[in-house]
Amino acid sequence: MERLEDRNRWPKQYPWNQPSVEAINADSTTHQSFFEKDGYLNYPECIKCYEKGQTLILSNIGYFNKDISFIQKLLNEIFKKKINCNLYFGKGSKKVSFKKHSHDYAVIVKNIYGESNWIIDGKECVLDKQNVFYIDKNKNHEVVSLKGPKLSMTIGLN
Repeated sequence: MERLEDRNRWPKQYPWNQPSVEAINADSTTHQSFFEKDGYLNYPECIKCYEKGQTLILSNIGYFNKDISFIQKLLNEIFKKKINCNLYFGKGSKKVSFKKHSHDYAVIVKNIYGESNWIIDGKECVLDKQNVFYIDKNKNHEVVSLKGPKLSMTIGLN
């Protein structure tokens, strides 16, 4: 969370119109109410959303730290294009994910800490420890609950 204090790292939107930080509402929409008028993150307001139980999404985090940077570079080399990586973190006391949805691309989900219960293509699954899920394109999925604080990285293979 300390990385969020670097407000200049977090514009409301990147030049390609992707939000940098969002919070998931109870109805599965997102909001960015914690941004200042100058277009950059207000760290204390953002953390309040987390403390209230909302899951935060940090997008385009491929060079966030050494470990993620290594993964980002490897993915870019393998797929011969820039692959998008996002972090999802929350306490699990409110809406923890988007409603059941699918993508027209595959997604890799890497658990970093915590435990979450998922429904993937109608099957219940638990993501914990350092486990990884591969979710094929057009497969419905959603996180239905968390057991305490959780952090995971998603990798969109579009």
